[in-house]
Amino acid sequence: MTAALQLGGQVRAVRLEAGLSLRRLGEMAGIHWNTIKGYEKGNKIPADKFLRIADALNHHTFEVDGFKFTVGRSDKVVSILAASEQLRLEFFKEYDYSKASVRIGPGKITVSFDGIRPSAQSEPESVAT
Repeated sequence: MTAALQLGGQVRAVRLEAGLSLRRLGEMAGIHWNTIKGYEKGNKIPADKFLRIADALNHHTFEVDGFKFTVGRSDKVVSILAASEQLRLEFFKEYDYSKASVRIGPGKITVSFDGIRPSAQSEPESVAT
């Protein structure tokens, strides 16, 4: 299952749990309801729209391939990116033999992992990227 499909399913589940229709969530997030419907069915969600949906749902923790992360607005602004919004990703747990790559582009953040194996003896830990 793709990351986009996993995220879309979680958005749908949280939306339904909150008793929101696609149209109502669309109004709250400022995104056309049909676009959100596409995200729920597995279309890739641009970072800025994903954050608007998370804010509208008041739900910021998601899981992809067994990894939980929290998305939110950062209170730090990098001077060269002062005009754009910043996102904060927090990963929980500690992993042995893993490498995370974060690629940031206009309206898109891609996080990929290599050689992931959960550490059996570690306590959950938060790492902000």
